[in-house]
Amino acid sequence: MDDNTFECPNCGSVVYPELTRCPQCGQNMYPEENTTTFPEEETTTLTWGKILGVVLIGWLVAAGIATVIHFVVAELVSPAQLGNIGKIILLLAGPFGALVGGYICAGLARQNVKILGGLVGLLALPVSVLLATHWVRVKFTLLIHPWILGVGFLIIIAGVCGGWIYEKTSQNLEWQEKWKVRGWEDLLYQDLLRKVRFNGSAADRLIEYERRQDPQASRLKLIQNAIERWERDNH
Repeated sequence: MDDNTFECPNCGSVVYPELTRCPQCGQNMYPEENTTTFPEEETTTLTWGKILGVVLIGWLVAAGIATVIHFVVAELVSPAQLGNIGKIILLLAGPFGALVGGYICAGLARQNVKILGGLVGLLALPVSVLLATHWVRVKFTLLIHPWILGVGFLIIIAGVCGGWIYEKTSQNLEWQEKWKVRGWEDLLYQDLLRKVRFNGSAADRLIEYERRQDPQASRLKLIQNAIERWERDNH
């Protein structure tokens, strides 16, 4: 068997790359294949269990940050010396916690990120109310106070913003990663073309042959395998 031939997987006869069927047994050397979804392109459907889990983690982060900020300020500054800056810090503790919690929740879920971020903010709202009222002065009239409603709205929006920030940053990272992968694929494909004397059909057939051997492999892996097989067969 020379450099430009390979064996039929069915009968072992010598087959040239230009032939689509084995001359001995009629085996189709390059059969039509169904479109394969590669692992990096798959999307994972969110289940209710996962939704509950990621929202719970986001809520714990949001509530934890707000609680820590309140306790640190209460420990370091007396109420009489709190001042406007201290009040602003306490006011923003809930929204800041919701922002971080929404971001983390979105990173774990990677789907419906704004909705889940808003849900984290909504769940973090009672914690902020309890912290602001020192756990004992919660009344209905307080809950409908414009300031409380405004802060509550801000907390929910902060959770949505956390999901939105993750969405934007992750899209940028995914684009960069895909660009790197595509660039590496192009370089390897050019290398494969050089090995087969720039015969594009032959290069594609070699890649399709590797796809039959490993249907779940990515195109990058298929090109790598094709190059390795060519080098083994020609050295």
